Amino acid sequence: MEDKTERDILDSLSSHERREQAKKEKEDAHEQKETAHEIKQRKKNYIWIGIVIFILITFAVVVGWLLTNKEETYTERQVHWHVLLDIEICGEKQDIRGGKTSGTMSNQAMYGPHLLHHHNDNTIHIEGQIMKKEDIALGNFFDGIDIPFSKDQIMDKKNGDLCPDGNPGVWKMYVNDRPREDFRDYIPFATGDGRKQVIKLVFGPEEAENQSKA
Repeated sequence: MEDKTERDILDSLSSHERREQAKKEKEDAHEQKETAHEIKQRKKNYIWIGIVIFILITFAVVVGWLLTNKEETYTERQVHWHVLLDIEICGEKQDIRGGKTSGTMSNQAMYGPHLLHHHNDNTIHIEGQIMKKEDIALGNFFDGIDIPFSKDQIMDKKNGDLCPDGNPGVWKMYVNDRPREDFRDYIPFATGDGRKQVIKLVFGPEEAENQSKA
């Protein structure tokens, strides 16, 4: 009887141990599963962090490259400058009229490209962002409205042509009353007030130069 009780106790202990063992194995399995899940999740996080870092580095490199290789422009932004034209042939004032229209502005016809145009007002309007200073050279303005323009010919008058008084004339150019020789290559300076930048083109006898400047 006593032996049977001991066996029952041993069997009971063995059963308890088996349950504890099974419980422990289950807990270990669960812990391993959670650990594996955490490792997997950390790997995903590392991957996403790597992707974000890669994107940020790529963005920084691209921005740096764009800033370093940014095309330099003559003006940083849009401008609106003016130049007054005063043209005189053999003592008679000439007006700049017409040319190819490129639209309207403030209900006024615009002649020539937008960057260099006029409104039949004897004024060169320089509007827009200037990429290169050569883009606003005086010669480009006249080319844009199909008017011959050089040191030797402006409109239909060439150096050596006769004025009504029988004297041959030559073209002379002044900017704010100062003689210039660059004609086509002249680059207007920045001013919104055309009265501060007056280009005078005079065709007449050489000896009349001083009178024309006056």
